[in-house]
Amino acid sequence: MQIIISGEDKKRVKLVEKLAKELGLTISEQESLQSSKNKKAIEALDGLSKINAFKNIEDPVAWQREIRKDRNIGRDE
Repeated sequence: MQIIISGEDKKRVKLVEKLAKELGLTISEQESLQSSKNKKAIEALDGLSKINAFKNIEDPVAWQREIRKDRNIGRDE
């Protein structure tokens, strides 16, 4: 069984971690991995924004529909 604990109050989260260790439970810090992924995604989007990568898209909704429409991936249906 896994339990995920999250919260804004770092002091209380540390208290829960301390209790878990005292009980002999294993703690893995997945939040740092997720935070790292989020940070990279934000940096990438920020970079695209800085170079104005999407300036040629006149209608974002139409562009998104075109990008997302189903494509033949080699299977006969």
